[in-house]
Amino acid sequence: MHSSAIFKYYQSHGLSESVFNELVKELSIPKRNVSLNKYAQPIRFEMVKEAIGWPKGPSQTNRKTQKLYYIGNYYIGVEKPGKEAAVDYKRCTDYLTKEKTNNPNDMLPVIYFNNSKNEKNFNFMEIFQGIELLMHSDLIALEVLGMVLFRIAFVLDHKKDNEGSYRLNVSPTVMDFLKKRIPDVLGVSVEAFIYYLETLALNEDVKYFTLHNNPELKLDAGRVNTLSTLVNLIAVLINRKSLAEFAGNFARLPVGIAPIQKTKISDYFPLFVSEV
Repeated sequence: MHSSAIFKYYQSHGLSESVFNELVKELSIPKRNVSLNKYAQPIRFEMVKEAIGWPKGPSQTNRKTQKLYYIGNYYIGVEKPGKEAAVDYKRCTDYLTKEKTNNPNDMLPVIYFNNSKNEKNFNFMEIFQGIELLMHSDLIALEVLGMVLFRIAFVLDHKKDNEGSYRLNVSPTVMDFLKKRIPDVLGVSVEAFIYYLETLALNEDVKYFTLHNNPELKLDAGRVNTLSTLVNLIAVLINRKSLAEFAGNFARLPVGIAPIQKTKISDYFPLFVSEV
């Protein structure tokens, strides 16, 4: 299944052969007769339709909470309306008319611990910083996190729950591995951090659906570009990709994202991908 030289690298970082094989089994991209985008599109579309239908409060100070994931003492969810839904918010762009507008379907991803709201809503700079710090503690766990986020980008670990709604369900084997090697990220458990990123990615799809005049979600914009940018950062941090190349991507349109090329994902994460 693997060459001895490749395995020795991971063995030197504390992976037994059985753990190595389990991670490969759980994280490898499954062989499909359709592209990742075509596989993900109907699931993303269904999730966005559900999210838009969740109730919203009457104002920014009186929001309604939709609880999505219960993780130990945490629960992860969204509050509606988000700040971009305010009628006087004019920092979004309608990609059909090019006019500045609001996003009436915006949501605020939230983390609660012991029923107390985490007052810090992580912005992208803080998320980048939290991921960067992992470079100094555990490169293998960081690599595994990168593949988890790549899989989440294309909803490969989303399954329908008892109510028929798609929800993220990361492999318990993979999550247990990460929890043992990453104590926390930005002051919350690594599991809560991952599911928080899922709710953030869902909101990006909602925004794309609302403003980009492409309601079928056939392209990478939204969830895919957001999470693929984090995966690209991780490829740099684990010394698989040039920092200059990553930074240069931000200078190109559309600004603010630098998604990893999914056709080259195995160049940066060779162990955990069988086919793209």
